[in-house]
Amino acid sequence: MVSGRVRQYFYSIICHLSVIVASAAFSWFEPLTIRLTEDPELNFTSEDISWLVTAIEFGAIIGPFLSGYLTDKIGRKYVIMSIGPLCLAGWILVLCSKSMLSLIMVRILHGLAVGGAYTITPIYAAEIAEPKLRGSITGIYQITSYIGTTYAFSVGPYLSYDMFAYACLPLPIINTIIWIYVPETPYYLLMTKHDNEAKDVLKYFRNGDIEEEFQDMQKAVAEQMSTKGSWKILFCDKVERKALIIVQIVAMAKYLTGMTVFLNYALDSFSKSGSFHIISAEEMTILMEVLPAVIAIFAIFMSDWIGRKPLLLVSCFGCFMAHFLTGGYYYIHEKTTLDASNFTWALYIGFFVYCIFSDIGVGPLLETLQSEMFGAKTRGIACGFTQGFAGVLSLIVIKIYTPINEHYGVYLNYWFYSLVALICGLLLSLLMYETAGKKIGQMEDRPWDKAFA
Repeated sequence: MVSGRVRQYFYSIICHLSVIVASAAFSWFEPLTIRLTEDPELNFTSEDISWLVTAIEFGAIIGPFLSGYLTDKIGRKYVIMSIGPLCLAGWILVLCSKSMLSLIMVRILHGLAVGGAYTITPIYAAEIAEPKLRGSITGIYQITSYIGTTYAFSVGPYLSYDMFAYACLPLPIINTIIWIYVPETPYYLLMTKHDNEAKDVLKYFRNGDIEEEFQDMQKAVAEQMSTKGSWKILFCDKVERKALIIVQIVAMAKYLTGMTVFLNYALDSFSKSGSFHIISAEEMTILMEVLPAVIAIFAIFMSDWIGRKPLLLVSCFGCFMAHFLTGGYYYIHEKTTLDASNFTWALYIGFFVYCIFSDIGVGPLLETLQSEMFGAKTRGIACGFTQGFAGVLSLIVIKIYTPINEHYGVYLNYWFYSLVALICGLLLSLLMYETAGKKIGQMEDRPWDKAFA
């Protein structure tokens, strides 16, 4: 007999297939950036490439707000199911046209899919998980994110433009078909007054007697749904506001430390180093995606065992040291007369240390925290707000990357990431409270402030 825990992990993996689809769509353009500027038929400039890289963030900003709103209207299942058709439409457009306008449309469509996947899949995973498994189950997000990126980085450099698109085309089709058979979460079914269905789904995901957990879930959802004006609650309720601030700091620690820049400009960064004699820059980008994926497999179980707060602090301060070291290498390479080849070790260590520390904390835990720190009434909009904010942060760091490189040097980008990691670590050490093992939306004693109902 298949146990409830096995089903929780199985359906979480199924849920996060959407993240693989979205991550491949997010990352597919990176292996093409240099190739597109060198193709005389396309004649794209570095500024054109910069806008094409950035364009996905416009969709990624809108997508979370839209999906956060729709997830409470039509359900978690159908919002996640829409990710496949959005990505599929983008791949078809890639094959139909290579103009600047059509590629911008592709990036926006893929951005909408990314915003939906990164916002709603953690909610689905958290809502089917029992409290003591929630960290590891939602942590699968980070692994699948790297799998999607690794797929794009591994296939892209070795295929033609059209064949690359054809290689990505089956992913959203398979994902959409699978999601037809995935159940809705018990939390959403309770929110929509389908109590019997919610109980059946909860029983499917658990072992033994579920009566006590079901009654607690009913009570929590009823209490959280009894308050009106979810936006007002999010900003006016003391506990919800504190949770929102903490999650936004974690978002800054994840995105303002260059994670999306690394995905979009990894090949460019490695090419600029001029010191990769053992393996090519293309092979290095693949390695730097495989390594975090392997680390993430071990890291997903740590947050339930060690706790969210210790991992976040270690992660922030580790990223601070890694980026400071990487920036130091690029400073020597670009701004001094010293032979940078003598300091290649600093570049390798800096990148590898960043992969390790980002993947034990800020990488996987943003999605875990955004899915567990808010009540039923505010969870959708809070996650939408968080991922929308993350999209803005990504847009900023991606757009300023090239101008800073051209006017000052790569080193300044990495020292900026280092400073952000340090500041976020200090803020989290003061504000963060532990959430591991607690019920969703009940991280601290509340009661709800009825003055804002």
